[in-house]
Amino acid sequence: MKKKGISHIYEINTRVWLKELSHTYQSEIKLDTIPEEEITYIKKFGFDALWLMGVWRSSRIGREIALNHEDLRSAFLRALPDLKPEDVVCSPYSVAGYDVDSCLGERKSILDFKKRLNKQGMKLLLDFVPNHVSLDHPWIKTKPELFIHGSESDLRKNPETFFPVDNDKTIVAYGKDPYFPAWTDVAQLNYFNPRTRKAMLDVLFSISQLCDGLRCDMAMLILKKIQLEIWGERVFYNNKFKEPETEFWQEAIREVKKTYPGFVFIAEVYWGLESELVSLGFDYVYDKSFYDALREMDIEKLVALLTGNNDLRNKKLRFIENHDEDRAAKVFGDEKSKAAAFIMTLGPGAHLFHQGQLEGFTIKLPVQLIRRPEERINQQINSFYQILLSNTKTIMQGDGNWFLLKPSPAWDGNITYKNFIGVFNSNHCLAIINYSDSQSQCYLHPHVMDIFSENLRFRDILHQIEYVRPREEIVSRGLYLDIAPYGFHLFRVSGE
Repeated sequence: MKKKGISHIYEINTRVWLKELSHTYQSEIKLDTIPEEEITYIKKFGFDALWLMGVWRSSRIGREIALNHEDLRSAFLRALPDLKPEDVVCSPYSVAGYDVDSCLGERKSILDFKKRLNKQGMKLLLDFVPNHVSLDHPWIKTKPELFIHGSESDLRKNPETFFPVDNDKTIVAYGKDPYFPAWTDVAQLNYFNPRTRKAMLDVLFSISQLCDGLRCDMAMLILKKIQLEIWGERVFYNNKFKEPETEFWQEAIREVKKTYPGFVFIAEVYWGLESELVSLGFDYVYDKSFYDALREMDIEKLVALLTGNNDLRNKKLRFIENHDEDRAAKVFGDEKSKAAAFIMTLGPGAHLFHQGQLEGFTIKLPVQLIRRPEERINQQINSFYQILLSNTKTIMQGDGNWFLLKPSPAWDGNITYKNFIGVFNSNHCLAIINYSDSQSQCYLHPHVMDIFSENLRFRDILHQIEYVRPREEIVSRGLYLDIAPYGFHLFRVSGE
């Protein structure tokens, strides 16, 4: 479970962040005027990448749809009971053009911000939305052939999936995921059209100059088999197009990395397609199954996901919240959320932390809002993250590989040993978690044969406490542990 590349990523809603900074500093803050102390504050947590969500040109039509969407309005009011029209913008994934939105700055602004981040040792990640563009993107009128088309019959039968362009005979599909209703603020691109692939590759080359990597939204939606599943024969546009020989991602990632070898591609992906996206060149893929296992407290599944030498595990991006999920502090509660974050950080691959997660906020903010509700910082959770992130990154990225330790019963008939997850590495670090709501006991057998000392010192890095135990006792019987619900330790083991 050796770490390489990006380890800790911090996701920020750019529009919310700059609005709050402008209020704090009592002056308009844009990307090129973000105070240096704000960058330093993020860096002190140990993040090596910052994902700025929602920097691209906003959609006017997307905002109008958001303002008038009944379900969205209900979500807005749950988050902001004193909602005002100016609090609402379009979704960050309803992109009207891949230039920096004027309210945030300009192209030079983001290049300046990237330079400052890189100087502090952090990479800049931005969004790429391959599946669709906003309804007021220029291509809708200038390049309608790039989209999935429908017929007048389609429009009559499924007005929730198709729309007319300027009331003429061009019928275009809204963006769609096969398991949900269409997104009526975006238009669906057709990757069976070579011109679409070329246009989106040009976009990729343009925005790859502005950042060090891209988080690719719903990346699996443009796979050939998925487009065929959703749109059927429409992808061929009356036999005008043929099935492409390769996937778009194969070509796109290869070509971008020829120019920018260290460029990072992250796929938002579900449905068990993670391995396929990795095979196409992605550096990291979402690990929703890990999140689900944490929520369900499926220890057996968590252990399987954490351990082993499978290369795919080193490509996983893990999280306990992001802009799509409910807040971790609400879903898990204070103590369980800390244990879940600790387990997540133990795993190989990359780890995503979301704006507000470190403060223990509980109110999920819809992505169309640029003002968040007033919430008190949960000092207990905030202090935990400061300690966790500043102390574990070096350990987790060290030369030592992690090995699973199998807990054994503390006494006959005590089955609480099954609540533990324990791993040990060759640098003599021991991580142990009681991932349950019960006080639990077990014995663990860390590999300490190469520590030649009569006594062993177990120093807990996270809690600043130490225990001394006879080496012979640990070798013969094991380390006895009695840990509170959702309790955990990160020990450095050494000779006394």
